[in-house]
Amino acid sequence: MIRPNRRRTYALGAAALLAATAGCAGNASSSGSKNDEGPIVIGTSIQLSGTTVLSQVRDGYLLAVQQVNAKGGLEVGGKKRKVELKVLDNRSDTNTMVQQVRSLVLTDHAVGLLGSCCQQNIDMQGQADALKVPLVMGALPVELLPKGKGYTWDSFQSLGDGSKGFYQTAAKAKTNKKTLIVTNNDGQGKSTSQLWANTGKKAGFTITATKAVPTGTTDFSDVIKAGKSSDAQVLIASMTPSDCFAMWKQMKALAYKPKMAIGLQCAQTPGWGSLGKLGNGTLVQLNWSDTAGLPYTDLIKKKYGKKYTNLTDLGSVAIGLHEATILMDAIKDAGSTDAAAVNKALAKSTTVSALGSVKFVDNKSTTPTFIGQWENGVIKQIWPAKGGSPLASLSGLN
Repeated sequence: MIRPNRRRTYALGAAALLAATAGCAGNASSSGSKNDEGPIVIGTSIQLSGTTVLSQVRDGYLLAVQQVNAKGGLEVGGKKRKVELKVLDNRSDTNTMVQQVRSLVLTDHAVGLLGSCCQQNIDMQGQADALKVPLVMGALPVELLPKGKGYTWDSFQSLGDGSKGFYQTAAKAKTNKKTLIVTNNDGQGKSTSQLWANTGKKAGFTITATKAVPTGTTDFSDVIKAGKSSDAQVLIASMTPSDCFAMWKQMKALAYKPKMAIGLQCAQTPGWGSLGKLGNGTLVQLNWSDTAGLPYTDLIKKKYGKKYTNLTDLGSVAIGLHEATILMDAIKDAGSTDAAAVNKALAKSTTVSALGSVKFVDNKSTTPTFIGQWENGVIKQIWPAKGGSPLASLSGLN
């Protein structure tokens, strides 16, 4: 889902505008809700450089807007209006994201916002609430969306579904069921650790150690020591990509050999393939599979199948297509570019898009979950069994 970048760039100030206007041109400051004749502006402050790169999600946003504009745009107030997508690269910096979101709404007059990923989505929620502009996001498990003021809408998979799928898969493997959980020490990491630990205990697994580390950690010797000393043969890691990469390399160097491992967030990145054989056998929670019969599968593969060959890549395109479709359908259903009207339409959304049917309850709509496994830079679905392949060993660390 996310592409890591080895450079750690924390840039302040306004980021440059990406040339990502889909299907129309014009000055954004004179468009959007301030002009009933001009294009309808929607915008996103997204990570396109720095520690994380979400170019696949961006491509999904573009694809959704292109599809709408190819039909003449959205009908609002009895008139068809093109949609203009403003994409800003926040360079993986939250302060920059905050500035950009405010600029999109207050200067470019964006009618609605699209999300970024993970912790940044949580931080973006506060801006949407303060500006009273609807924000549609994916790439944040629905359990992790904080209680807000009602302007943020999360349509994505459930950590609970993923944990159940993982433990069902792990129960069929030959392990001692002793489990190490390691996460980043942010809000997302702590919530993930608690949820997966509780699910594991119910599934008959013993959580022998839990570790929370700061983002950017480079020395995982204490974590690895805890795994070895507790004889944990099952590893659950939920961290940023660069952190996971560093830990996997140190596990190999220090001869920590779990028999099963899953990388949440980190192994969902197409960059996981850069680990080569070291990454082989690692499990990953997927939000999309090309064998699941989801809507727009053929369109996604036709448009991006040659550019992106992994399920995580194409699944990230699906996330973007899904989010943007939900937002644009709400604008159409509202028959207005008024933010409050669009927000009300989102609450009643019945959109069927790339990740399936949408029905929001408490601003959350759960999409399907799959478990995949890395093998030589490619992911194969292994759960559910329908459309899946047999489980392989964790050969990269053994």
